[in-house]
Amino acid sequence: MGRVNLFTSFLSLSFFSFLSAAPLFDGEISVGYIKQSPSGWVQYKGDKVDIENDLQIEDEDSFFLKAKLKHPVPFLPNLYLMFTKMSFNGDGTVKRSYTFGNITIDINDRIITDLKLDHYDIGLFYSLPFLNTLSLGKVSAEAGLYLRIIDFKARVENKTRNTVDETSSTIPIPLLYLGIFITPFEKIALNAEGKAIVYDGNYYYDLQGEVRFYPLSFGLGNAFVSAGYKYEKLKLDDIDDTSADIEITQPFISAGFSF
Repeated sequence: MGRVNLFTSFLSLSFFSFLSAAPLFDGEISVGYIKQSPSGWVQYKGDKVDIENDLQIEDEDSFFLKAKLKHPVPFLPNLYLMFTKMSFNGDGTVKRSYTFGNITIDINDRIITDLKLDHYDIGLFYSLPFLNTLSLGKVSAEAGLYLRIIDFKARVENKTRNTVDETSSTIPIPLLYLGIFITPFEKIALNAEGKAIVYDGNYYYDLQGEVRFYPLSFGLGNAFVSAGYKYEKLKLDDIDDTSADIEITQPFISAGFSF
């Protein structure tokens, strides 16, 4: 919890300090509700275990916080900050035998599981002004480098046999980032973002599409609401005795303020 509070405090302070520096800076801040549906498998020393069927993991409701800050200083990158809470739980009776770490689960054993994949994101990016100029202000794009730190933990407790094992790791993942933003009408925007990396048998990508509406304008900027869909795919090959192939589908809604 302390790490979450520290990161979200840093995100909020960064935004408001830049906002108070006014009007040279552009940016946005938003908060969103997200429905997370995981699937795939995790392997810790023993067998590959299915997230839904073997670990009894279910969908979860969660949230995210995001801030983007742009400045007019040439050659210096802009800033992208984001935190996504991602934590899943399971409780049920298993239908096959398997091993997880140092424990064995047999058919009809009752297990309680916890799977955590909290995201802490810091990105540096540049706007691509030529596209905005060519499209007469209707299309803009940005590209840069992104660091996603995943706070990973998988814990399995066999309640029938009173045994438990877990694995955890802090995984820093550098990503390439590309965002494309289309404004077909004055109060409507279509946004798409992609972040990805492939390296030595591991890969990770995060794709997102969003429709945004701007119903209200104020002196400093515009309020917005949005609806979208996010897809993540993570493949780990034997990192700290842990392998995984996980995908997470995530419809979301959000509200925020751009200036």
